[in-house]
Amino acid sequence: MRRIGILGGSFNPVHAGHLRLAIEVAEALRPERIDLVPCAVPPHKSGHDLLPFDLRLALLESAVHPFAALAVNALEGGRGGPSYTWDTLRAYRAAEPDAAPFFILGGEDFEMLPHWHRGAELPRIADFVVVPRAGSGPEAFRAALAAHWPDAAPLPSAPPTPVETDGPAHAVPGMERHLLPGGLYGDTTLTFLPLPRLDISASLLRGKWLRGADIRLLVPDGVDQLLRAHADAVRRCWAHSAPVPHAAPTPHGSGPHCSDKDAPCE
Repeated sequence: MRRIGILGGSFNPVHAGHLRLAIEVAEALRPERIDLVPCAVPPHKSGHDLLPFDLRLALLESAVHPFAALAVNALEGGRGGPSYTWDTLRAYRAAEPDAAPFFILGGEDFEMLPHWHRGAELPRIADFVVVPRAGSGPEAFRAALAAHWPDAAPLPSAPPTPVETDGPAHAVPGMERHLLPGGLYGDTTLTFLPLPRLDISASLLRGKWLRGADIRLLVPDGVDQLLRAHADAVRRCWAHSAPVPHAAPTPHGSGPHCSDKDAPCE
């Protein structure tokens, strides 16, 4: 069955941390593609400093253009109300019934999943790939499984057999897979996937951009150029951002999408 990865977020702005996460997951699991899905109205954020949806969409499309494994899905832009992950996953199931979607999120977000809208049910309508942050390792992942999905059973560590991909999937050291039976569309898989992390946050980039600092290499060139081209609109939105301490991003061991919580649509 075709497999499609989903990486949701506000992407305010999209940056190298988002892209490296998507690429690392694509190389490890070899899905048909990974979609970056910008939220229209993130339930967990005020939205006062959020760039317009169409601009964030343009930034994303520019960012993923060089990467054949990555795509952008604008489905949230046409739907009213908050961008709930439940609705996103159901929309994927309806639009591509022959595909098996998997949702990518960080370890801390996975542990808090039952507090999301219909959160405890989410792993029963799609596979989940959990990429840990520092301090949120396999023990926390297993504890969350035991607490909220006790019927999940360990699977062999070998990755799933890819279908219609450019190459074989490969086992990542420390990767764990658990089978969750009885889902709405059949059994689902919960995967713990330790990957290299770029400790970059969108809030850090917003602060640097407002100070006139150089954010090249932290964002793709096309994103930097679009931000410059729309500087007045960007400044009006981001001027509402909270002050951010001056700090440079640093590499970190294994972790998730980005260090601020702008990845999940919840």
